[in-house]
Amino acid sequence: MPPRPPRLPYCQGPQTRLMTALALLLAATALMLACGPAAQPIPVDGEDLPASRPVPADGPDPLPPAQQEGGDSAGESGAAAPTEMPPPPPRPTLTYPNIRDSGLHIDVVEFEEAQKAAQGSSGQSDAAVEDTVVFVRILLSGNKAEVAAWLRSKGITPLHAESADIANLAAEVPLSLMGALSQLDGVREVRRPYPKKPGA
Repeated sequence: MPPRPPRLPYCQGPQTRLMTALALLLAATALMLACGPAAQPIPVDGEDLPASRPVPADGPDPLPPAQQEGGDSAGESGAAAPTEMPPPPPRPTLTYPNIRDSGLHIDVVEFEEAQKAAQGSSGQSDAAVEDTVVFVRILLSGNKAEVAAWLRSKGITPLHAESADIANLAAEVPLSLMGALSQLDGVREVRRPYPKKPGA
């Protein structure tokens, strides 16, 4: 009987490792294909496929519209969702629209309210209310001579009254006269002068 060839020792060589890695790779590929997107239907005899519903950017709706918002649609609840923004609230009516300087307008209205409160029910002043004098620009649309004459009748010396090429006046006017001044015919705007820029 011939002698048996000697057995080689068993060791896992590079070929066995390569085959194991290939088998794992094939298994992973098969798993990914099984979990992939569903196959699209193929049209038969020229039939059109049904249009798919577009998916919103933030993902699909979890519930249909009839089941959202407590499971009641707008038609069933009787209250439709608002589709337009409400209009802005109306602007408050100004007491003196021609006093375009909002800070000056507030000062005039507050002075007049304090003066009414100080007069009391008897009509006589119970306490003195300070009548602040403010330097203002008076922009005109006409009647410059009449406005200047009105200011002089109140003891106020207007500036630019004699200048024909300047279509406004400037004067130091007390708050108690500011409302009446703004309502004179020809007065378009009463405001404090714009502050000068540094270095101007």
